[in-house]
Amino acid sequence: MTTVENASERLWKRLNFFGVLAGILTLLLPFLGPWWHFSIGTDGGIFSIRASPFELQFQSLILNKQISTAETTASFFPLFWWLNLAFKLCYVYFGVALLAGSLLSLSEKHAESAETLVRFSSLKLLWLVVAFVIVLFITTFIVNSAPKLTGGAISEDFSMPFVGVERLTMPFTMPYGNFRISAPIDVGFTSIFAVAVIASALGIAARIYQKRMGYHPHEKPQVQ
Repeated sequence: MTTVENASERLWKRLNFFGVLAGILTLLLPFLGPWWHFSIGTDGGIFSIRASPFELQFQSLILNKQISTAETTASFFPLFWWLNLAFKLCYVYFGVALLAGSLLSLSEKHAESAETLVRFSSLKLLWLVVAFVIVLFITTFIVNSAPKLTGGAISEDFSMPFVGVERLTMPFTMPYGNFRISAPIDVGFTSIFAVAVIASALGIAARIYQKRMGYHPHEKPQVQ
């Protein structure tokens, strides 16, 4: 193998491929769509919610309309809309920082900056994914406490799944008799959440790979 080929091989080994992929996915995720869905009725016919850390969408068969928090807050709460936009741009920034740091690994001159950028941005998406799942766990617990709090308005047999399908039964007392309405509830994660998990794992791998490369700007390069 020639000297040029050896140098080229060493150069490509220094490129943090994990960080490049994680950076691209991180900066795209705020705009890809919902991570989680909740629907009542077949095919979400009665009511549905689609959520991600960046946006919340409601759709109702009664209103025959989809309501997005981004659109609603833009009209009634402009400050919240701007905060939501700023949150999205923060993760775009983290993605760009991770991508830049991973590419700068190719340069000995910018090795210190590359390590700083990767260390700063590589775990940001992981914390967001963990926080999102924790919020869903808490929400599920609160909803499952609803039958006890509603005094029988919802069947005590009801248990909202964290992921899966369950049947909601609600009894109604009318002057001419008692009725029970039953509808399936479908809860689960979307393929975008899978992308977020993959990007988080790549971010962890990027951080580990950056450390293992061991490029320190104060060390003298080896002459071969």
